[in-house]
Amino acid sequence: MTSRRTFIAASALVAAAGVALTSADAAAANAEQDPERAVVAFDLGALMARLNEPARHRQVFASPRVAEGAVLGYMRNSLDAYETGFGEGPGTLRVAAVFYGRGVALALDDQAWTKYKIAAGLEKLGEKLSHSERTGNPYWHAPPGENSLEVLAGRGALYLACNNALKGLASALSGPDGSSEDVHADLRRHLIPGAILVPAGVAALNAAQEARFTYMQAAL
Repeated sequence: MTSRRTFIAASALVAAAGVALTSADAAAANAEQDPERAVVAFDLGALMARLNEPARHRQVFASPRVAEGAVLGYMRNSLDAYETGFGEGPGTLRVAAVFYGRGVALALDDQAWTKYKIAAGLEKLGEKLSHSERTGNPYWHAPPGENSLEVLAGRGALYLACNNALKGLASALSGPDGSSEDVHADLRRHLIPGAILVPAGVAALNAAQEARFTYMQAAL
């Protein structure tokens, strides 16, 4: 039998995917009208609707670096504290993560990590990854006992990915002879399930705080 908690988490993922698809569809339309300067359309109203979904407590975590997925541990600890430590039960804390800077790589799916050798690219940019030998996004499907984006998404976590940072990562991954615009367009199509692309991570952090989320810097 599907539990109420599982149903709510699944519904949240579907809703988030809908926002992401709206942005992707708008981007495709813009590209057809002006192929030389494709622009991603962002729906602030839809984002605020997601952020303002009912919750007794709300906390947003900023992750400008991958930092071995440190943000995932912080999010899980806070969820566990409200659920069991404070005895408030599941669903009382809403968590969101904003991925910007190098941290935007956390919002990319297995295909993107494998195709663009993102682990190797991140190490060149200064990240130290113990999971670099794995294919795919090692922070989406984690081994038992480790934190994962997928498990947190099942607990209602909301993921916001910075488009400016995605452009920067695309430039780093494309190399001197590649087209960073093409890589950026491809990366936009390969966000993890439920992730929402936002124009700027710093603006998304402000939007979350306007929606009554408290702020924590998770990866300096």
